[in-house]
Amino acid sequence: MTRIVRTLTAAVCGLACGLAAGLALPTGPAWAAEQLTLAAPAAAPGDQLGVTGSGWPSGALVQLVTCGQLAIAGSAACDMRAALAVPVRPDGTFAVQFVLSAPPVPCPCVVHATLVGGTARGQADAPLGLTGHPMGETPTAAAAPVRLDLVEARIVGRQGWRSLFGAAATRTFVYTVHNPGPQPLPNPPLNVQFGRSGGGDRVSTPGTGDIRPGETRTYRVPVTTPFAAFGRYTVRADLGGFSPAEVTFRKYPWGLFGLHLLGAAMIVVGVARRVANRRNRRNRPPLPTMAAAPAGTLLPPVVRVGSLGAYLVFDDAPGAGRLRRRARAHLSVGGLRDLLGDAGLPNGADAEGPTGTAVIDLAALDAVLAARPGAASLAGAPGGHRNAAAVIDLTALDTHLGSPR
Repeated sequence: MTRIVRTLTAAVCGLACGLAAGLALPTGPAWAAEQLTLAAPAAAPGDQLGVTGSGWPSGALVQLVTCGQLAIAGSAACDMRAALAVPVRPDGTFAVQFVLSAPPVPCPCVVHATLVGGTARGQADAPLGLTGHPMGETPTAAAAPVRLDLVEARIVGRQGWRSLFGAAATRTFVYTVHNPGPQPLPNPPLNVQFGRSGGGDRVSTPGTGDIRPGETRTYRVPVTTPFAAFGRYTVRADLGGFSPAEVTFRKYPWGLFGLHLLGAAMIVVGVARRVANRRNRRNRPPLPTMAAAPAGTLLPPVVRVGSLGAYLVFDDAPGAGRLRRRARAHLSVGGLRDLLGDAGLPNGADAEGPTGTAVIDLAALDAVLAARPGAASLAGAPGGHRNAAAVIDLTALDTHLGSPR
């Protein structure tokens, strides 16, 4: 009887232990941990090394970096400038050729993988023998990891009037962090990228120095927008992988827009004036023809002589001063007589005395000019007389136009 009781007790205890073990053992995806595997156990800085991973969240982004001192001190022990981000496949794996670099601290070294934006759980390390890199002491695991808090990230400075017309402009990116932990952060690299949204180029940054525990540090980095910059620009920054920040601003050359609008308005006004002038010329009544000008008649300041394709402009005409300044030569009364007269045909229908081929009746012109104050007289013109009625000798003009040229 005692033996049967002992056997039943042992069976019950075994079943209970088995059930407890089964309940404590994880199953499914929760049991799988992030794995990181290297194609070779050792390599030199600058070599490409195959790195594969498994058990990572599907679609996540994993960052790979070479670290010293087993990455116990966090990003401060890693070469963050050479970090590489790789996407995870739907089955939770990834594979990439990773270029090794020299970490800022001595070995023992590892290739450290971490989820971008993830928690401390999404991490894995693979031991690496880094050829040529110094070996140092391994820090104690009890050392608290370094942490940096982002205090401020902003863009300061106004764009000058030149940038309103497309000129390059420089503004300042202000980046402030605070070290709340008990461990100093030795000379972390300040990484700043600047460019259009979705990408950017690295910007030259100053040295950071050691950030002591409890210290708040501000860095100022100038960023320059290029010539004819247009649209949205983004500044991204982190300090050794800590405290990532992103600041966005917009830049538009409003002055160029204004110039373009002004130019377009001037073109529209010019076209409208040209069309209006053409319409006015088309609808303008013809100038009155002065076929006869009795002696003493005062002509308008500007007279159109259509048969000659010219204008007769007196000194009291509007704009006569400007025309006088633009005149290239001066024609005397005698020169005008010689220009208009020729000894061949009668000078006027009822002219007396010497004959000539004058299309202009000199005597009539003399009478018209004499009627204006301060006008010179052509009374001495050969064959001229003061009581002629027509300034243009129509008979001489017909003869002149009908003669062979």
